[in-house]
Amino acid sequence: MTPFRIIADENIPCVEKAFGDFGVIERRPGRDIGPEAVSEADLLLVRSVTPVTPPLLDESPVQFVGSATIGTDHVDEAYLREQGIAFAHAPASNADSVADYVVAALLCLAHRRGVSLRNQTVGVVGCGNIGGRLLRRLPALGLTVLPHDPPRAATESGPQVPDFVSLDRVLDRADILTLHVPLTTDGPHPTRHLVDEAVLDRLGPDAWLLNTARGPVVDGDALLEALQHDRLGGAVLDVWEREPTPDPALVRAVDLATPHIAGYAWDGKVRGTTMLYEAFCEHVGRDPTWSPAAVLRPQHPASLRCAPPDPRLSRVDWLHHLVRQAYDLGADDARMRALLDRAPSEQGAYFQRLRATYPTRRELRCFSVPEAGLPTGRRAAVTGGLTVQGRAPGRHGNRILKS
Repeated sequence: MTPFRIIADENIPCVEKAFGDFGVIERRPGRDIGPEAVSEADLLLVRSVTPVTPPLLDESPVQFVGSATIGTDHVDEAYLREQGIAFAHAPASNADSVADYVVAALLCLAHRRGVSLRNQTVGVVGCGNIGGRLLRRLPALGLTVLPHDPPRAATESGPQVPDFVSLDRVLDRADILTLHVPLTTDGPHPTRHLVDEAVLDRLGPDAWLLNTARGPVVDGDALLEALQHDRLGGAVLDVWEREPTPDPALVRAVDLATPHIAGYAWDGKVRGTTMLYEAFCEHVGRDPTWSPAAVLRPQHPASLRCAPPDPRLSRVDWLHHLVRQAYDLGADDARMRALLDRAPSEQGAYFQRLRATYPTRRELRCFSVPEAGLPTGRRAAVTGGLTVQGRAPGRHGNRILKS
């Protein structure tokens, strides 16, 4: 087989291990992958920051594009089909990672505010791979969920399909809104600036907003205005308009700010690489020979064991302290806020460096806690709320956080 020329985003892990036998690999920052970079490439591996469009590929010999992401709004799939360029992405690869982030954010915010999550109502906008997991996990934390997903509501039915509700009902009843939709600008349900000034006003001054979808799903200027004038109770943003240079005032105003890393757990990133590798093997008619098992196996198994927190803590504080042993979201927030100390001309590079040098983080279901240390009234929250019940997507999952 003639060696392939491979261009890969530097933030995709294990590319050399998975694709090394296929040819020569060149790593580049995703935002620097342009027409010159792919002018002699056969295989292109990207993440969400590289727009895969005609200007990038028109003069290139690329025959296969892989995106190690759940979403595909950065890829012109119709163009790829017209050009006969094969395409694969990684649906559900990091869904558990993003769901972990949302759970950790809710517990962190509740801990900081000294409030309980019990009897709160959360609107889950977008109920696919990520939102669907939250529909299963959040009730175990005492939350009532309202699922909203117009495309699914219009096309799906049956006992396993949630009872979808209108956005009006969500806005009338939700104390918390969490967003898990693709970024679209046309069609029957466009999502660009889905959360605008009118939506923020309807949420009200005590509500919380979480966005781990795409930055432009929320009107950043309207959100800043609402936060600065106490028309919204709190906000958690992992994604931003105008990345990689988010509005510093908005970074300062939100409760938790992170640099588009909600889906960056090591397990999900490796799973994404594995899915692209297997798709490419199928494309070229070759049996897969690489397995991610070795890179997912922890070097120090004890690091995946959590100590039960003090049982005298309140329920939400106990859960927060348990989760923080596995994923310290506050540390991610602190690193992001250091962006505010940089000169404006340096902030974009700093944002990208945070993503490129992100510390290894494991999904919550990789961790264990001694059964004897689980208070009876918190067992369901640990096994059902902090983890996804059952196996991960595909066959490369690890064990659940267990009692």
